[in-house]
Formats: sequence, structure tokens, C-alpha cells
Amino acid sequence: MSFSLTTPRLILRIEDANKSADILAFYKNNQSLFDRYEPTRPHSFYTEEYQQRAVAYEYSEIIKGKTLRYYIYLKEQPDIIIGSVNFSRMEHGPFSKVSIGYKFDKTYHKNGYALEACQAAIPVIFSNYNIHRIEARVAPDNLPSIKLLERLHFRFEGIEYESVEVNGRFRDHYRYSLLATDTIQ
Repeated sequence: MSFSLTTPRLILRIEDANKSADILAFYKNNQSLFDRYEPTRPHSFYTEEYQQRAVAYEYSEIIKGKTLRYYIYLKEQPDIIIGSVNFSRMEHGPFSKVSIGYKFDKTYHKNGYALEACQAAIPVIFSNYNIHRIEARVAPDNLPSIKLLERLHFRFEGIEYESVEVNGRFRDHYRYSLLATDTIQ
């Protein structure tokens, strides 16, 4: 497992509960954007106590090889979180799959940072975790995310009807996938 990755412009790092205040600031600064597409959060989500517990739990799951989340920083601002890319619901054996998610601070959209970060993180999943399939679910109106998945060569598989609860209502999502064999040139 790589705790840190670098790209030409970015640093991707696994963080622990010591960064919970920065993680909370990232979420609070982007709450209206993130809430449009993510499952409904508990009322305590936007508290440092909640973030400390969540990050500590996530870190223990990363150590166990069950999930992976990188927080993303610009090389010239290595202490300000601008985004994250995560891999959750990891399954091994005959299913060998994981779900990808990503989010970026609204200030840093349209700079190619999400593409750069995903291009760095995806090979870790295929090589270090020996995962065969990465799945992505995206709201049909989230055009920037759809374009990102297409640039990453994910394939559209269809619609999952009422598959994700967002703001108290189950909503349709598109499903995309990328296979380990897709990346072999």
C-alpha cells in the first residue's frame, strides 16, 4: 500500500484523525456542492468529533486493506485539502471489485486535477490490491463526473434505477466500470 503518491502537480496522501479539522473544513466549504450528489449525512457529520471518529475508522479499514482514500493537495499548497479519491466496498475472490468515488473543492474544478489524481490512484488498486473491476455510480445530471469517467476510459453499463438515496429520495444512477485488463496497452 502506498501512503503517499505524487504526480506532476499533486500530492495524494492517506490521512489519519490528526487531519480531522482540515477534512471538516474541506466538507464544510463544499457542503452545498457535495450534498447535491451524496447520500444524506447524519446531522453530526459537520462536526470535528464526527470527522475524528470517521477518519480513525477509515484509517483502520485502510490498514486492513478494505478501503482506500487519498486526500489531494497541490504541491505548492501541501497543507490544504483540495479533494479526495476513494475506493470503497472492496471485495476480493470471485467478485474482485471496488467502487470509486471522488470529490474536489469547487475552487479547483476545471483544472484537470481529478483526472490526474485518479490516473495516479487507479493503478494502486489494480496492482497493490489485485482488484479486477472498478465500478462508478454517477447521477445522470453530474456531467463533469461523467466526462471524467469517460476520459478515464470507464465504460457505461446502464442505469441503476433508484439505487442511491440522496436527500431523502432514492435516485437513478448511471453505472460505469473499468477492468484491470482495460488498462493494459
